[in-house]
Order: sequence, then C-alpha cells, then structure tokens
Amino acid sequence: MKPKAITFDFWGTLFTEGEAFLEKVMPARYEILLDALSEAGHPAEESEVREAYRQAALAFEEAWKAGEHMSVYDRVARIFALLGAPHDPGLIALTARRLEETSLLADLKPLPGVEVLKALAGKYPLAIVSDTGMTPGRLLREHLKRQGLDVFQAYSFSDETGFVKPKPEAFQVALEALGVAPEEALHVGDLPHTDIKGAFGAGYPWAVQYVGLREMNGEVKPTAKVKDHRELLPLLE
Repeated sequence: MKPKAITFDFWGTLFTEGEAFLEKVMPARYEILLDALSEAGHPAEESEVREAYRQAALAFEEAWKAGEHMSVYDRVARIFALLGAPHDPGLIALTARRLEETSLLADLKPLPGVEVLKALAGKYPLAIVSDTGMTPGRLLREHLKRQGLDVFQAYSFSDETGFVKPKPEAFQVALEALGVAPEEALHVGDLPHTDIKGAFGAGYPWAVQYVGLREMNGEVKPTAKVKDHRELLPLLE
C-alpha cells in the first residue's frame, strides 16, 4: 500500500469515551437538562429526564442509520417535546451548547497505538472523517490538542458538513482539503458499513479496519485489519 494520504475515523478507531468520561459527563448532562426544564417552567424528575435522553439517543441512532445527521439542538428539542416542555428555541440552543461542552469535563481514552499518528504525520497528510453525536467537531479538535495529537491537516465532521458516512461526500470533503484524489488515499476505521464500505464507495483503493476496540463483520471485506495502529507502519512499507 502506497497511499499519498490517510484518513481516520475518530470514535472507536482513535478514541473511546471510557469509564471516567461516562462517570463525569453523563451526570452533568442530566443536571443541565433538569435545570433547563425548570427554566422552561416545566420541572421534571431525573428518571423522566434519563428516559427522554435515552429516547432521543435512539432517534439519533435511527437517523444515523438512515444516513442523516441529527443535531444536538434537534435532540434537545425532542427531549423537551417528550417531556411536554414548551418549545423555546433560545433555551433549546443554549441547552444544546451546554450539553456539548460537558465533553470537556473528562479526557477521552486513546486506543492502542494511537501515538503512531505523530510518526505518520511526518510522512503523510492526515485527515479525520467522522460522524459526530453529542460532541461536535469543534470539541473533538480540542480533545486532539489535549492528547498532543493535533496532527491533522483536514477534518470532515458530520455536524459541520451535514454528510454522514458512508456517503462519499463525507470522505470527499477531507480529500479535497488535502488536495488528494480518492484513488490515492487510505482510510482507517472500525465500522464495516460506514468506514470500509464508505471508503471503497468513495473511490479509495484501500480501507483498513481497526479492531483494537471491537471487531464487527460486514458485507464488504477490508484490505487489512489492525488491532494496534502501530501495525499500520509495516502495511505502508
């Protein structure tokens, strides 16, 4: 494999949330929603908020599977609607922003071999092609800085582009920013449908499946599989 550039997925490929993240971030999100509902004049119990949050997360998942990006604003609006709170655009927007910011309360957990990105960045232009959920691209950039891995020359985050993998446009945004054609690129990601099938569908000749967190099988076979990002080095030689 002799690519001219490499694109990476973010979640499940480079980082995962980890226990510390969930222990700090989720309680803060419920607290923000409880405060917002009180401010809307429609206080709720925490158990109700947790269930509405879960329902909104399921709706997000369904939209994602359908190839659509559901914004955090739309998720909060859904939570308000589920709980019978009035639709207040200003309050919903403020609450969405506060929920996003909670992701900075804890560091993300790097996945095995992710430090090799520094070495790869000295040889190849690198980009991120990632779907986003409650944490938008602007904050994922901040997490990369925290980890000392601010080594990417381009980013394609679904909340910024509106394109969700496996749509070719999700990959094209990053490749155009790098000035590289799809047939000159390699993609690394963990999900067969979005990353492997998506990269091949966008015209990539190589798509490597990262299986260091989990291994999922798909209808389209990857060029190779790696459990540790350091395994990319011999593949690229």
